[in-house]
Amino acid sequence: MTTGTNKILVVDDDLFQRELMGAQLASLGWRDVLFAESGLAALDLCAVYGDKIVTLISDLNMPDMDGLVLMRHLVEAGFAAPVILVSGVRDDIRDSAAMLATAHGLKLLGVLGKPCTNTDLGALLGQLDQRADATVIHINTHDLTREHLLLALSHGDFVPWYQPIVDSRSGRTVAVEALARWRTADGHAVSPGIFIPALEAHGLADALFFALARQVVNDVRHWHTHNIPLRAAINMSMDTAHNLQLPELLGQIVASAGLRPADLVIEISESRLMMDRSLVMETITRLSMMGFVMSIDDFGTGYSSLVQMIDLPFRELKIDISFVHRAISERKAQAVLRIAVLLGRQLDMGVVAEGVETPEQLEFVQRAGCDVVQGYLYARPMPFGACTDWLNTRSQ
Repeated sequence: MTTGTNKILVVDDDLFQRELMGAQLASLGWRDVLFAESGLAALDLCAVYGDKIVTLISDLNMPDMDGLVLMRHLVEAGFAAPVILVSGVRDDIRDSAAMLATAHGLKLLGVLGKPCTNTDLGALLGQLDQRADATVIHINTHDLTREHLLLALSHGDFVPWYQPIVDSRSGRTVAVEALARWRTADGHAVSPGIFIPALEAHGLADALFFALARQVVNDVRHWHTHNIPLRAAINMSMDTAHNLQLPELLGQIVASAGLRPADLVIEISESRLMMDRSLVMETITRLSMMGFVMSIDDFGTGYSSLVQMIDLPFRELKIDISFVHRAISERKAQAVLRIAVLLGRQLDMGVVAEGVETPEQLEFVQRAGCDVVQGYLYARPMPFGACTDWLNTRSQ
């Protein structure tokens, strides 16, 4: 389960809780564990061990520096590993802490109460990618220069990995989502949470989008010619949406592969839509008019969803992973998820539940009226060849 380089950092001011978490982690196969009795001590350990820390498990209510302040300092220090929050505070406070972690840009694996069970803790740690052939390197966004990124683009180092989207009732794969991955020449993988903001900061978001789009349409064409009729979703940065030449350029790429615009879904994160809404209405409307399927990604994380759904021609709504994960145990998340499904249906939009990882989560979203799902319960993101094998196996 763990190697000499992979470490988990546990942050809790209570010695008994640290020892208990250490015993739970050991029972799950994690024996290389670091312990910190405060937020300040945790920051010191992060500075020493850096990218050897593969996840951080933190309490919230601690003296001197609580877990909320620690999260802010982690972001400022460029910490890129996933985080798990474990606390005995009220449910609504844990919910707010989870939203704060997401707002900071931290990768939150989940939030657990105290005491947590081995089953719940193991399920969250199971999300960690422990492929022996792909060591993720954690670097700061500002360390990636424009020249470095341009070189990677010219070498074709950015590639799409695909995660299937499944009709859970029939078992049929209806689409795949293309997710950007960057494998360096020495075999290391750079986190998308690092390289995508760097590309945007250097004005290279368009270059990434079109590089991925060319690969995606070629892969979809291959699947179509081998009797695998599905469409692919690709994420579009708001920076790219500002490009008024985008509709023509994307239309040419799709046509050159012999595909239709309807074979491509363009996902735009809701959390940034309102910020730039007036500037991108033309691009989104023209893409929709051409036949591309426009999708609101991470629905529920923004602040003006209803305005966007009324004014912009979206045809699909993707419920954010956080609501799917929290709906099993949190009444508020359950209500939001049900309302999102109902709203999508009333507006004649397709609805997709992201992040379905357990049978219990699948059962809940199905009861809520959402049958199209995406998540680890079916498959993790995979490169083209592995995805093709997966699709062929499912079709048999």
